[in-house]
Amino acid sequence: MTLAVLTVTKQGIALGDRILAAEPQSVLYVPAKYGLEPSDRIRVFPGQLAPLLAEIYGSYDGFVFLMATGIVVRMIAEHIKDKRYDPAVVVMDITGRFAISLVSGHLGGANALTRRLAEITGATPVITTGTDVNETIAPDVIAMEIGGEVDDFEVMKKVSAALVDGNATGVVDLSGVDPPSLRGPLKGNVKIFPTVDVLRDSKVAAGIVITNRLLDLSGLRRPVVVLRPKNLVVGVGCNRGTTADEIVEAIERVLREHGFALKSVRTLATVDAKRDETGLVEAARRLGLPLAFCDKATLNAVPDVPNRSEAPMKFVGVQGVAEPSALAVSSGRLVVEKVKSGNVTVAVAECPAGRKE
Repeated sequence: MTLAVLTVTKQGIALGDRILAAEPQSVLYVPAKYGLEPSDRIRVFPGQLAPLLAEIYGSYDGFVFLMATGIVVRMIAEHIKDKRYDPAVVVMDITGRFAISLVSGHLGGANALTRRLAEITGATPVITTGTDVNETIAPDVIAMEIGGEVDDFEVMKKVSAALVDGNATGVVDLSGVDPPSLRGPLKGNVKIFPTVDVLRDSKVAAGIVITNRLLDLSGLRRPVVVLRPKNLVVGVGCNRGTTADEIVEAIERVLREHGFALKSVRTLATVDAKRDETGLVEAARRLGLPLAFCDKATLNAVPDVPNRSEAPMKFVGVQGVAEPSALAVSSGRLVVEKVKSGNVTVAVAECPAGRKE
């Protein structure tokens, strides 16, 4: 987690030095009037915080302000946009008595950062999110633990409210990812169910379903938030000059027709001969996904490829592109064998349960 630690006082500098020593990816911002020498870890600014924050706000995963909370609230107000994207914001008083999680407690990691800073400095952590103070699970925390995404934030708010109110909430994990929040003893209102059907027949007020599949949950008659683990790799082969439009359409159609969620795709994969394939590179950009390239030796070493092809062997020198690249990058199993669609070939593999990276 990259951190910007900001202070405007001499006491704050001393506290900031302690944080820098424990957080290797942190940088301390201090006013020029104190005469500190700039370095890789020390940044000097003229003394006005507002222009500095406007300049650096999008550059760090988190911000630690060593100053009064009121100053920070007024200063960050114009920059706060969405809990899904806002960086973590933590405030500490300059004596290090309190560490306050202010913005983006769950998804941004401010709550975890607050606890970490409390351990470093001996401060009292101040965390006010409802699920934390009630010591119950939180859907957005589970999504973060599995490296995944929340399907619908509005539904998630309703489920979180049910948890905070102590209403019975059912959890169905169809992914096998085993998030830490669901291990060990759980609060009495949290019920673990094996299937969506059992959840449907239960009396719970809300539900959480962890899956990469597209499910029809309309008949559940209660708020159910779906969490998408990032455990799919889409292997893609294409003819030279194939457009991004055709590639994106093929990927989305194959996933949809086979019942898999695009939000659960971790990466696209292909042969390294396609590094300069502009349509494929653009397709990955449009989908917001990384594009992994596999060399020939890696693809040809993948065992038990179900649908080897003469064409890629003839033109590229590999036993296939879509299937072996999906298998190689995922280290898992094929859940969709290659589908040929015009100039594009698509296959989908699922990473082993428990693998997040």
